[in-house]
Amino acid sequence: MYKQHHYGPRALSRFDYLGIRFVEGEDGANPTTGQGGEQPPANPPAQPAPTPQPPAQQTPPAQPAPPTQPPAQPIQYKGNPDEYVRELREEAKTHRLAAEKATSDFEAAQKERDALTAERDSLARERALLLNAPKHGARADLLLDSSSFMKTFADVDLTDEEAVKTAITNAVEKNSTFRAKSLPATSGGGHQGGGTPKTNISLEGAVKSRLGG
Repeated sequence: MYKQHHYGPRALSRFDYLGIRFVEGEDGANPTTGQGGEQPPANPPAQPAPTPQPPAQQTPPAQPAPPTQPPAQPIQYKGNPDEYVRELREEAKTHRLAAEKATSDFEAAQKERDALTAERDSLARERALLLNAPKHGARADLLLDSSSFMKTFADVDLTDEEAVKTAITNAVEKNSTFRAKSLPATSGGGHQGGGTPKTNISLEGAVKSRLGG
């Protein structure tokens, strides 16, 4: 006697929904069951797609080395080499003379500028003495003729009136010949000359005089 197999409940297949029955299971074979008569699990769920990684930082390519300059080619001179050397010497001489002239002109311009600056300063000091010496009782002409005073006065700031005054008064105190002579004062009253006294003429008298009456 055949051994009876007991099968547990199974899930409905597409054939069950269509009303198709098999004697020995689907497709003529015993249904495949797992342990305890359970149906094998369905296909496992698909794995999630991996997270895309950011692209790696690309290193910029190295810059190519600059091309090497080729060496200078010798000058190909067609003609007499001695004549070419003579031309080069003449050209060098011309440049040398021009440089010497430029240097000489520059030095001359500097000397002229310095001379004009010194003359300007000298005139400014003479003017300051002519204006300030009489104020402080000194003779400007004698101060201008004194080399020792002018040498000292050359260091005085002309914009500082007090310094100019001090230089002049010190020179007068050291040398009395620089002092200006004061004029003698006049004595007596003023000149009183005789004159005809004026008479007051009335309007009537003026009219009579005009009419000859």
